[in-house]
Amino acid sequence: MTKKKESREKELTELLQRLQAEFENYRKRKEAETSRFLINANKELIIKLLPILDSFELALESKHEGIEMIYSQLMTVLESEGLEEIKSLKSFDPRLHEALIAEKSEKAPGTILEVFQKGYMLNGNVIRAAKVKVAK
Repeated sequence: MTKKKESREKELTELLQRLQAEFENYRKRKEAETSRFLINANKELIIKLLPILDSFELALESKHEGIEMIYSQLMTVLESEGLEEIKSLKSFDPRLHEALIAEKSEKAPGTILEVFQKGYMLNGNVIRAAKVKVAK
């Protein structure tokens, strides 16, 4: 082969390799984008369902068996979609909690005294902060 043909062949081979790499990067970007979309696709629906979940929790205080069953089914579905309750056990965390009231207490400052409304995370992201009373 002549040098001109070898040069042209090398040029075309490099072009093909670049195109393959660009296509592979595009494919990976689209997969990541699709994955993010699917994770957050139900976010708005779940946010709309949270007040219903709160109402169920209030109704559960009446200890009616049918309500407990419905609540359990609803929670199972929501958890399967990535919903998890924020556990508001001890210390206030501004990323997870919203302090509605700060009250003097014998407990250490920043200790959660009461939870007014549960908070929730969807696939690791806070979609509603827990509303709490904290010690000051």
